[in-house]
Amino acid sequence: MSDPGSGTSRAVTAWTYGLSFVAITACGVIVSGLLHDPEPELTTAPPTTTTTAAPVPEDYTYVTEPVTYPTTIPGCESVEPPGDDAGFLSFAGGDFGYDNPTYPWFSGPKAVAMTDAAVRALPGDADMIFASPRQSLLFGPILDPSFENDADRALFGGFTTAYATIRRGEDAGALSLSVRASTTPVPPCVAGRLDERRVLDDGTVVDVDDTWSETNGVRTVFRSAQAYAPDGSEISAHIDDTDSTTGDAVQSGHPPLTVDELVALVSIPELRVSAPVPPGTPTVPESCSSPSDSDPIDAATAARLDGVLAGIPVADLAVDSPLGELRPAGFDGAGLCQAVRVTTPGSESTLTVAVAAGQPRPSTTPDEAPTPATGSGFVETRELPDGTVIQQREYTLTTQGLAAGSVATTSVTRTVTVT
Repeated sequence: MSDPGSGTSRAVTAWTYGLSFVAITACGVIVSGLLHDPEPELTTAPPTTTTTAAPVPEDYTYVTEPVTYPTTIPGCESVEPPGDDAGFLSFAGGDFGYDNPTYPWFSGPKAVAMTDAAVRALPGDADMIFASPRQSLLFGPILDPSFENDADRALFGGFTTAYATIRRGEDAGALSLSVRASTTPVPPCVAGRLDERRVLDDGTVVDVDDTWSETNGVRTVFRSAQAYAPDGSEISAHIDDTDSTTGDAVQSGHPPLTVDELVALVSIPELRVSAPVPPGTPTVPESCSSPSDSDPIDAATAARLDGVLAGIPVADLAVDSPLGELRPAGFDGAGLCQAVRVTTPGSESTLTVAVAAGQPRPSTTPDEAPTPATGSGFVETRELPDGTVIQQREYTLTTQGLAAGSVATTSVTRTVTVT
């Protein structure tokens, strides 16, 4: 792809883009993976395995900042002794989503309003690493695990969490924000759990901590702020000094946000569970994906492609957000994608645009073109004079439940892939 009105860029033609426009008719069933050939590993006999002795584990050391007790902590009338450090492992079950009736204060628009407020509150010289929405401080759905009793639910349940990697100058670190509605009282001050307790003008209690741990001699610095608001909101912000953007974790010794800046984040009024959602706030964007083997595509290229997409007419379709907001796909996707909801009556569907770099040139031989394994559909492949290959696919699947009186549902997927 080259910029309109310019000569072809050698840097761009060195890539192969796969640009897919996918419309999925929302008739109750969405099925993925049906157009792919079966993996050989799933259709052949398993290989013979041999048993070998387990490797001897390397020496492992984990050290935390020493705790002094008895001690005093600013803002605390009394300080309790540190308890034994213990971890817990939970396996989540049950339903979860943005409209979980167990947590009526939370919704998709509420998550977007909280995200917008958190992004605005970041310091002006601190940048989020270009990443998927879920890694750009988008608050996720509340996971609703099964708890044995109400006490466990009160302690561990009801959290929505947002993640991002923050870069500021030479320093970078992983930031997480969590919010929940709590009915438990403000906990006592415990030695080793906080460095200071602050009480804000509105009565919000904020515990702050600046500490470290060492794993095999490598020190990681952590900073946190935990707020307990009068309306029952429990809001926490955590950041470390680990830069993982290059693949190898590197500790700088300086988290990119200060303790005071974390306090400012947990004090944002829009993060309170009782804060109203501004009228017209959209819900969270549709999830999407691109080929997992894509070469990386940087933010500058994504912005250029956004401009191209924004100028493409979409046949008078009503969509919930305009095209031209490509983001990295998923947690590890190097390609870009965007999905929008089509709300035109009679054409309700999801329109997805995905861009991948470094893709192989598809076959143009009709006998080698992939065909659906089940259902009905067609695949057409043609080559343009300049070597561009266009593949068109349409796939229809009808399903019906086994219960008596169940209604058959049909899903239609149309895909155009340009390489």
